Amino acid sequence: MERRSKSKQIKPNSNIWLPLYCKTVCSVLFVCLFAACKSPAGITGSGAAITKSEEMFFASVLDHRFRFNTLSARIKIDFKGPQKEMSARAQLKMICDDRIQLSVQPFGIELFRVELTCDSVKILDRMNKRYIAENYEDIKEKTKIDFNFHNLQSLFTNNIFIPGESSISSGQLRRFRITKDRYAANLKIKDDTGMFYTFTAGEDEKLHSTSINDKYENHKLTWDYSDFQTIEKQRFPFKMKAGLTSDRKTQGIVTLTFSTPEIDRPVKTDFTIPQRYTRVTFSQIIKSLDIQ
Repeated sequence: MERRSKSKQIKPNSNIWLPLYCKTVCSVLFVCLFAACKSPAGITGSGAAITKSEEMFFASVLDHRFRFNTLSARIKIDFKGPQKEMSARAQLKMICDDRIQLSVQPFGIELFRVELTCDSVKILDRMNKRYIAENYEDIKEKTKIDFNFHNLQSLFTNNIFIPGESSISSGQLRRFRITKDRYAANLKIKDDTGMFYTFTAGEDEKLHSTSINDKYENHKLTWDYSDFQTIEKQRFPFKMKAGLTSDRKTQGIVTLTFSTPEIDRPVKTDFTIPQRYTRVTFSQIIKSLDIQ
């Protein structure tokens, strides 16, 4: 494994660490699709104006959070990049506040298994007999971003979050800056590294988009939600679109389309790494796949 000298350590400069951060979030999906084979859309309302006070609206957004103990679903993953387009099927399993596991099966046979836990990110590449295992502390050291498993879990489940923290309550309203128009509200928060998080909620008090960007929006990750349907009396987006831009150019868009999701049913997860597999790093995979 190649080691970096101290003189080449990444400094907290947004031109360097923000693209690496966005790749860390999106590459979990990008890596699987590559090896296997914008701003959010406008919110249109039904005519009901957002008339609640900031305190009441923030509390309502929290009340409408998606709640679950377990979540499982079949997912269709579509990737569109500057020069590549591809699709795959996957099985998603989530255990709240514990782990997220994704089995990618582009040909009906598992080629990749991804697991996100409270302290690590792991990927099994069965086709090339290799694996990735990195913890969040290492990722945080490389990217200088205060981001954790609970924040990733919130992205996958249409929930608002505070960067680097595991929970959120109505008493934390003061940490957000809220701007509203007739049909939508933007809830913005800045982390200690100067990165901006914007959660856009509609009149239904559900998130329609989450975006993460640097001060000048040269680098940006957007996670859009649409096609809301009811699961066990809760509204859940059956379509999610994650887009990455760098230097104001689109680097890739991953669309997740959910099929028959179920909550609070028993799920079994396993992540056994075969002894003959070779360990590699995230950066090595990204470099080998030429994900720019």
